[in-house]
Order: sequence, then C-alpha cells, then structure tokens
Amino acid sequence: MKSFKLIGQGPNKVLLFPGLIGTRDAFDAMLRYADLDAFQYAVAEYRGYGWSRNEVGLLTLREVVIDAVRLVEFLEWKKFTAAGHSLGALVAQMLAVALPHRVNSIVSIAGLSAKGTSSDPDGVAFMQSLADSRERREALVRNGMAGRYTDAVAREIVAATWDDIDGRALASYALDASRTDVHGAVQSLDAPVLALVGEHDHNNTEAVARETTMRWYRHATLEIMRGAGHYPMIETPAATVSAIERFVEAVGIDDAGRSSRPSAAQE
Repeated sequence: MKSFKLIGQGPNKVLLFPGLIGTRDAFDAMLRYADLDAFQYAVAEYRGYGWSRNEVGLLTLREVVIDAVRLVEFLEWKKFTAAGHSLGALVAQMLAVALPHRVNSIVSIAGLSAKGTSSDPDGVAFMQSLADSRERREALVRNGMAGRYTDAVAREIVAATWDDIDGRALASYALDASRTDVHGAVQSLDAPVLALVGEHDHNNTEAVARETTMRWYRHATLEIMRGAGHYPMIETPAATVSAIERFVEAVGIDDAGRSSRPSAAQE
C-alpha cells in the first residue's frame, strides 16, 4: 500500500479499505467516534488514488492485496481485522484468504460479497463510465442512499474525491471486481465475519447478504444499520463504528494470539 492513514494507538488493529470512490479519508466521519485508546485503524489507499494517484501498477484487486500485505508488515501487525466498504469489503475478504492466520476477523460495510460484482455487460459499462463522469458518480451515490437526501449530499461526496482519483484506475478496479470470485476460497476460513447492511441499500441488501456471506462463512453475523443506505460510515457514523468495535472486541485475542471464535453462526 503506497499511502495510508493511521489513527489511534490501541491493541485492536483494524485495516480499512474504501469503496470505489473513496480515498484514505473515506471513514473520517465514523472515526471521529472511535475508541482510539482501544483501537488502531489504518485506512488503505489504492494506487491511482489520493497520495498514490501517480503510482504505477497493474491496478487490480490482487495488487491491492499484495500492497496491503506489505502495509501490515510495515506496521508490524501480527493479528488484525480486515474491513472494507463496498468494493473494499471484497478486498478485505481476499486479504483474509491470503493471510488466514493473521486476519482475526472480517467486517463488511455495505460490502460486495466474495463473488464480486455482476459481469452483466451493461452494469460493467456503467461502472466504468464513472471514470470520467461526475454526474454518473453522483447518480450512483443518490441511488445508493435511496434518494433520501438532497442532490447537494451526493455532489459533496463525489466532489470530496473527484480530483484525487485517476479515472483509469477507477475503471480498472471496477472491471476487475466483475472478474473476481473468491467465494469458494472463503468457505475454508475460520474468521468470524460481521456483515453490516444499510436498511435502505437497494443493491447490497439483507436478502443478498443472507444468500451469500451468511451461507459461505462458518461464523457470520448480520446487522442491519437502521437509517443508512449504502454509506453507513457517512449516514450513521457513530452507530457504524460502534458496531465494528463491539464485534472486534467480542471476537478478542487470547494471550497466545488465538482469536475467540463464536461457536455457531449468529444473526
């Protein structure tokens, strides 16, 4: 990971991956309410984004995982939680597959399942069109929030990262998400998973989570974020960070570095 933001100094380590239109600042609203004595958060930034905007690379999700492995080595984190929003949740699951003995738990925030996005040509074309269209990014955000806010909200969310994202990188990650499927690999993982689903999210719905994540993981918990759509960390920031921290602390790590696993799937 070429650039990142590090917040807090606590023993519970959480690596956060933003969504497709997010940078290292994507989780700032919810991290205002984080317990920084108990937790330390690192927010990763993808090549082509933010401080890594000019970094060359393959611009694939697998490359993101490789960069993330280098980041946790740099941070000297032995055990940590991999968490992500939307596209970032897919990356978090891929990292758990790559480091099964170090990823202590996984958190999906309105996240893609381990199957990635649909390979439907029209859907893929729309996602790639976000590369150079401010209007389409705003439409994506408005739809994700179920049209419950004024247009100014979507404009501000898009404007916050418009100049920080290389459209070529965005298009490449969007395309790669439609070609990525690790749902077979995650079924061998023992890490507990928390799936946070926005009540008003039209795409990453409760039904989708139950058909995918809740079926594929041995220890999965589903929590509905009331009042949120596809952006819980912005729409309900205090509730979102509280859900994450309660889950991570409940999983825990014993003195030997082993996580305390739930004995059965929860809902």
